[in-house]
Amino acid sequence: MKSDHNVSMIWIVDIVRTRLLLEEVYYDLDVPIVIEIEYQLDGREVLCSSVSKVYYNRPLLVKEASSRSEEELDALVDKTIQRAVHIHFTSKGYSLRA
Repeated sequence: MKSDHNVSMIWIVDIVRTRLLLEEVYYDLDVPIVIEIEYQLDGREVLCSSVSKVYYNRPLLVKEASSRSEEELDALVDKTIQRAVHIHFTSKGYSLRA
């Protein structure tokens, strides 16, 4: 019996490493970030994806970047994560399904 299921679809978990670089008044701050991404792949097309875990030293970031609000720092981390995920997929030649 023939199945209509596409057997080429798979789920993948990747670890992506990136950095948040902040220029403070008297020094530059370099914060390593580790991102775990889960996504479904059909050929070269990412069908759906999610960031399952993010690791970075938030207490140290808040302390060392005290001139910035926690909300601003969270937004900068989120933007860095989004950019790293996009770069990860495009560097592999994957397209994202809208």
